[in-house]
Amino acid sequence: MGSLRLNLGSGNDWMPGIVNIDCRNLLPPDGITFLRADVADLSDMFADGCAAEIWAKDVLEHFPQAKAAKLLDEWIRLLAPGGILHLKTPDLTALAEFILRGTESDETKAYRVYGGQDYAENFHRAGFTVPLLRSLLEARGMEILEARGHEGTNLVITARKRN
Repeated sequence: MGSLRLNLGSGNDWMPGIVNIDCRNLLPPDGITFLRADVADLSDMFADGCAAEIWAKDVLEHFPQAKAAKLLDEWIRLLAPGGILHLKTPDLTALAEFILRGTESDETKAYRVYGGQDYAENFHRAGFTVPLLRSLLEARGMEILEARGHEGTNLVITARKRN
């Protein structure tokens, strides 16, 4: 099995002992491995099956909905058989309920739906539910280990690449 562990779209959410990758030119703290790259195409950097584990937290929603399948194909390509993919993304169902509850400011609601918008890539361009993301992963041969919605306004899915 591949031995790499990747944190795709890391932002400043640094994970020690893991290769953190983001499209921005960030300055990581000492002891953190960081690469600047487009997480939608890592073919020039990483071979098929090189990774044992991948995290993509709060990144999938920043790509157009129509590219979600291709993006997942790329990340799954990186996984070795038996490798684990950890996804976290806004949950459309939880977001709808959050908006309708009306307890937060309209500014907070807009931020949760559309992203921070403080740099070019920080816009939300896609939305997911647990069933939608589950079906996208299963169609690519992934085994769902855990799928939870309503983690705040997020969903979390952990899946294994079948051998």
